[in-house]
Parts: sequence; C-alpha cells; structure tokens
Amino acid sequence: MSKYEPLREHLARLRDVVWAAKLDEVEEILGANLPRSAREHRTWWANSGGNLVHQNAWLDAGWRVERTDLMRNVIVFRRLRIGGTVVSDGSARSDRVGKTPQRAAEKRLAKEMSALRQPATVTLRTEWSPLGDLHQTPCSSSTIPSGGGVLRFTTLKGDDLRTVIVASQSVQQVYRSIRMASKDLEGTDDLGFGQALFEKAGFDKAAPIECDVIKAGNAWLLTDGRGRKAALDDKSECKLVARLLYLQELQAGRKSALIQG
Repeated sequence: MSKYEPLREHLARLRDVVWAAKLDEVEEILGANLPRSAREHRTWWANSGGNLVHQNAWLDAGWRVERTDLMRNVIVFRRLRIGGTVVSDGSARSDRVGKTPQRAAEKRLAKEMSALRQPATVTLRTEWSPLGDLHQTPCSSSTIPSGGGVLRFTTLKGDDLRTVIVASQSVQQVYRSIRMASKDLEGTDDLGFGQALFEKAGFDKAAPIECDVIKAGNAWLLTDGRGRKAALDDKSECKLVARLLYLQELQAGRKSALIQG
C-alpha cells in the first residue's frame, strides 16, 4: 500500500467541497512526515498526475490542489466532482481490482481519466517584432521572415485603433500582397490578402499602417505553466496562434479582423 493511501481515503470520505489542511494535519493522517520538498516547493503539490504517487493520492479521490500557502503551512484542496467515491477499505479495494483483467483495466482507465479531466489553463506568450509602416518598409526588407508567422496591421480610424491579424505560411508573400494592394498595383495580389484587408477590414490605403510580426521562436503555447515554442510553419498551429491573438485584440477593446490563409 502506498504511503499516501491514507490521504486518498481521507479525501474520498470527505463530504465538503473545499478542504484547507494544515501540513501537520496531513502528516497526522499519513502517520508519517512529509518530505522536505513538500514544505519548501509548491511544485510538489502540482496536479500533473502521471507516475507521482503522492499526486495520484488526491487525484484518484476526485480532488485537486487549488492553492498552496507554504508560508502558513496550508494546502487548499477542492473537489473535482460532487459525490466522490467513498472508500471503505484499502485491502478490499485491492482485492476487487485484482479479481479480473477487466477490473484492472477499468481502474487504470479511471485513474488516467481523473488526470485528463483536471481544469487546464492554456496561455499564449508572444513577442511582436516591428516591421514599420507598410508604406515605408519595402518587400525586400531583411526583417520580413520568409517562413510561417502571424502579421498584425494597425491603423487609426478616427481616434480608434483598428487591427487585422493575418496568419500565413509565408509572411514575406503576404506582406508583398498587402503592400502591393495598398499601391493599387493590379495583378500583384494573387493571394487576396490585400483585398481582404482593405475591403473587409475597412482600412484606408492612404493612412499610415503599422505592421508587426510574430515569427518562428517568438510564440509559446503553455498549459498549466508548461510550454513549448509554437510551430508556426505548421498551418493548423499557426492558425491557432492567430486566433488567440485575435481574441486578445477583442478583449483589449480594439476592433479587429482575422484573416487566415
């Protein structure tokens, strides 16, 4: 039996939705001292699941750690589901699981699903690189990446800022398409981005239009604090980043449009 089985059983029996526990109280339930890292590092109380026995103790019981206050030696648990399973006896549970392979598979799947159903926070971190005014920055500029990325065009409509977010597998081609359209040069907007920007978004071709770009290495996707660089050369992932940036524009109160190639 795991050292943390008493904690799982205690949580499974609780009828409350939230349990604010002192670390000393947790140790009393376990009948043993917590490791030093549990008192010094918040990550010990993370809800990542996986092969960490102590985390699975509360996840299996249908709970998650909502908040840690190690300065006050307090951990706040919150029930993931109402009416969690009440466990009566650890040995009986082991016998029940071990009777058939089907039971073992059900138990394993239930354990995995408990981790999968945890609330998740997906965050996008980006760094915009300025390209300058569309009318002033030539298509040949070395600052314009040739690979996948996300462009943002910004102009003033009266006193209000308006933006357009554009996702593309070739930033350079899109920039050229829009720049040529701003000059009314026929036959140079085969991609249609320029027409969409000036007609659908209502941009004035004569007005100043600033351009920024998110290029490879300047976007990160994070889930519950763990992240990786976004693959902007992948069409679907580039579109995902563009949509998240578009939502940020709307949440900031700016009128914006989204164009995805």
